[in-house]
Amino acid sequence: MTVMSNQKEEQAKPLLGGGDMKFYPQTALQHAGALFSSNITPWMGHVVVDRELITGQNPASALEVGQRLVERLKMEKNVALDSSRHQKQGPGGRSSRHVA
Repeated sequence: MTVMSNQKEEQAKPLLGGGDMKFYPQTALQHAGALFSSNITPWMGHVVVDRELITGQNPASALEVGQRLVERLKMEKNVALDSSRHQKQGPGGRSSRHVA
């Protein structure tokens, strides 16, 4: 997964008026056992997809996060529609509806 890296949090601190960080998300996730992934170029988008979880590292990741989410929703919709079609079919793949 990914979040704002500790390095980027430090870089952004002056822009946000300073103050002390109570905790850094990267460190907290790593302490909890998460596998953290970061981009190589600072402030460029970086998206990680792990099963159902889609995470973006920073605001530059927003578009790709949205695209991945839409892809996932379309995929889930297709799975649901396909499942619904199979439930409506009877033995041998024939429709379970009877025409009089």
